[in-house]
Amino acid sequence: MNTSPTDDDSQAVSEATDLLVLLVDDPTNASLHAKIQKWRKAKSAHDAAWLSMVDIWHLTGDIGPVALPLDTSADSQISIGLPKSPASPRRRAAFLASALCMIGLGFLFGDDIRLSLMSDYRTGTAENRIIQLPDGSTATLGARSAIALRYTPHARQVQVLAGEVFFSVRHDDAHPFTAIAGGATVRDIGTRFDIDKEKDRIVVAVNEGNVGLTYDTAAPSPERHMTAGDVISIDLRSSTMTTSRMDPGEIGSWQQKRLTVSDASVHSVIETFRRYYPGIIVSYGVDLNASHVAGTYDLTDIPGALRAVAAPTHVAVREVGSHFLLIGGKLF
Repeated sequence: MNTSPTDDDSQAVSEATDLLVLLVDDPTNASLHAKIQKWRKAKSAHDAAWLSMVDIWHLTGDIGPVALPLDTSADSQISIGLPKSPASPRRRAAFLASALCMIGLGFLFGDDIRLSLMSDYRTGTAENRIIQLPDGSTATLGARSAIALRYTPHARQVQVLAGEVFFSVRHDDAHPFTAIAGGATVRDIGTRFDIDKEKDRIVVAVNEGNVGLTYDTAAPSPERHMTAGDVISIDLRSSTMTTSRMDPGEIGSWQQKRLTVSDASVHSVIETFRRYYPGIIVSYGVDLNASHVAGTYDLTDIPGALRAVAAPTHVAVREVGSHFLLIGGKLF
């Protein structure tokens, strides 16, 4: 039985969290009240997520909103009981931590169970691991990554189930090697290459040699040939491909605990940081897909790396304790 949440459920919880934190920050904002009511009425999943977040907020302490019944009238005057002063950053962090622990961790454990059943090899948080494949090739797994092997007498296939994997392939014309991630298939033509599989995108980058890349859609495109330094990013939501170039020597730099990116969204960089941070990273009230960054970041110092990524967007990063990072609000 599949116990993982749907993307809609996960998105609803994320949006409810953002709205509730904004409301606690600005409890007298009438337009925000109206926005919340409109959002709750849009989908039943929205209202359920909102009520769950409010329940969890009550569990964090004596400060908290009162969840009124959803008013379905077109022009209702909304009033939600809230404290007169905004909650402190620590209080907001406590709420988000509780929400993630009580709901989000269930999502994570669901993924862990699924990957345990499907994978032959996997890694934990901040763990890189070199796997010697049966043919003498190697697959280096980044943090929170998983692969499944499908070797037959006639072919070699590795499926990237999650995370990032750097392949160093021993070429063999008689036994072709392919790596699969989502709908993307990478065919080895004698190479070293990297595959990064995220929730909404797949990135293939060639460090050395050549590969052929295909992506299955309603109208499959012809195979694209990639050489050293080529990078192709596939947006899984729109099925579009973006091609760029990168210094081949920096491809797979995460194996040395540094992340080098070129014109990557802040969101995608933070997704990688999450795999190397032994705690929780939560964002609110900011569009992390809108801004892009380039640079090299230290994966052994995620709080510092996160501040460096967020700085150009003027978004604040707050560290609560040793295992919680909160992204939101403006730097002044």
